Amino acid sequence: MPLSPDLLAAVEAFAGRPTLLVATDFDGALAPLVVDPSDSRPVEGGMELLTELAALPGVTVALVSGRAMRDLAVLSGAPPEMVLIGSHGAEDSRHPEGLALSEQQQGLLDTLDEELAELVEDHPGAWVEHKPAGRVVHTRRMDPVAGPAALDAASALGARHTALVATPGKEVVELAVAHVGKGAALVGLAEELGVDAVFYAGDDVTDEHGFAALAANDREERAARRLTVRVGDGETAAQHRVADEHELVEVFQALLDARR
Repeated sequence: MPLSPDLLAAVEAFAGRPTLLVATDFDGALAPLVVDPSDSRPVEGGMELLTELAALPGVTVALVSGRAMRDLAVLSGAPPEMVLIGSHGAEDSRHPEGLALSEQQQGLLDTLDEELAELVEDHPGAWVEHKPAGRVVHTRRMDPVAGPAALDAASALGARHTALVATPGKEVVELAVAHVGKGAALVGLAEELGVDAVFYAGDDVTDEHGFAALAANDREERAARRLTVRVGDGETAAQHRVADEHELVEVFQALLDARR
């Protein structure tokens, strides 16, 4: 499907800025959502185009994900020149020393593991993903009718432990002891790089935080101009929308062509 004239015009205008940050979410944007997250792979052509973009002068490409950075690196196959932002901004490939948790944070994670074991027992089919700074309750394998109760139980754990940050998503709730957020991570990366414009694409609640943060930063006129794209349905603060991951690949192609 051809891109809308408005989106194509926005891509061409964006590509003409001197320095660019091209960032995208992974799951649901660059890679289709799947039942087992370990089976996730980038849609055909997506990483290839991003790799070509990353090789152009004045362009930095970043993958910004809720996944642990080590998993993001393996599943995406990202080359070394790409920036990887994992765990909703808590991990950054530019800082190889990694994420350091305090004794209190580690203790809270240990307590959370015990309570989540009970949650999984009470809600068969739910399962827990372990991340360096948190845990994620997944319900995509559950009966759609039963799944919301497991997510509610996970959110209740977040409310009980006030030091946790609970982040809902599509059939998931993440409970983190260290949380930056995609919005803060994107704005911080753009300011650190000193780029003239920022592109960001995503499909979920956490990506909406990114869209909103970039919009607020733009209004303050102290950072880069933005081009934001929502992948799929749902209310959005993004400026544009594409139907799915394949149409996002078309956006990457248009951006590559215009930049060249």
